[in-house]
Amino acid sequence: MRTRLGLAAVFLVSGLAVIGLVMIIGFMLIEVKPVRPSAHGIVFATMTPRPQVSLNEGQRSREFVPTPIPGSYFAGANELGKIMVLEYHRIGYPEDRYQRTPDNFRSDLQRLYQGGYYPVNFIDLIQGLSHVPAGKKPVVLTFDDSDISQFRLLPDNNIDADSAVGIILNFHYEYGDDWPPRATFFVLGNDTGNHSAIFGQPDWAKAKIQYLVDQGMEVGSHTVNHTDLSVATAERIEWELAVSQYVIEQLAPGYKVQTLAAPYGGFPYTLAFFKAGRWGEFSYTYTGNAAAWGGPTVSPFDPAFEPYRVSRLEVTEIWIDHWLTYFEQNPHEYYISDGDPHRLTHPQQIAAGE
Repeated sequence: MRTRLGLAAVFLVSGLAVIGLVMIIGFMLIEVKPVRPSAHGIVFATMTPRPQVSLNEGQRSREFVPTPIPGSYFAGANELGKIMVLEYHRIGYPEDRYQRTPDNFRSDLQRLYQGGYYPVNFIDLIQGLSHVPAGKKPVVLTFDDSDISQFRLLPDNNIDADSAVGIILNFHYEYGDDWPPRATFFVLGNDTGNHSAIFGQPDWAKAKIQYLVDQGMEVGSHTVNHTDLSVATAERIEWELAVSQYVIEQLAPGYKVQTLAAPYGGFPYTLAFFKAGRWGEFSYTYTGNAAAWGGPTVSPFDPAFEPYRVSRLEVTEIWIDHWLTYFEQNPHEYYISDGDPHRLTHPQQIAAGE
């Protein structure tokens, strides 16, 4: 089953590279069929039924803090608790800092499921977690670098069941709506070092991006060339952010890239670069940025929440076990949904009888 399943010259050169990339994408847009299991050639073999999954996530703006209303609250709800945004890179062997084995990733999901966690996309966290069922604890799975091990197609066009996408989908097929296929992939827009953007199989780049979108997952920017934005010029920063967003959106017409993860956790000298900018004809806007470290993040309703500095937990055997165990022993510190997108519930409020 698993086997199936700068500086002018620099920018001039970079610009030419982008043009070339866009031309390639243009050909791909023509040659790759629309992404549907019955047409695009991607198939996913599974022995279990595929439940119907709603792809329409509700949205609750962070700027709108719900006003508490009279009525019974879900016992134990705490929408001011911490949230884990898990940071993965490669899925494969052997286990190391930047690589989680398939079995260990499966074990991560199993432990999360058994602990009452519920997967959401990164954008859902930024927008206020409106679609988390009562009693559930939101968790965000994020993947950096668009490595092939995250989404690999086998020679027969089946999704590799040992790739991140294969594992996520199979887990969903097993647990249905209790574990929807939600994850955020921060992808590169160009070939960088040992990475072949986008997911290592250029002929399938469009199909893969569209497939993720169709499944309800999120695709965000990791810049074009994995550039450290903390040491980049203003022009380079805007080039990286504008072009990467453009490239992704060309691969999935109608889709809006809303979030990013700055490589190396490198913040530019002003976070205004993350919010909006322009390079030549390419303009961009982002609503959130995932940091590369920091541990669990605060709730989007906590005054300390910074949407462009959302901390993440880099997944290693030691750290994921540490934090899962910590929250098992201190459940009152984690975000627990009340299931109602129109109000904000937290223990102090309940104790005061509000």
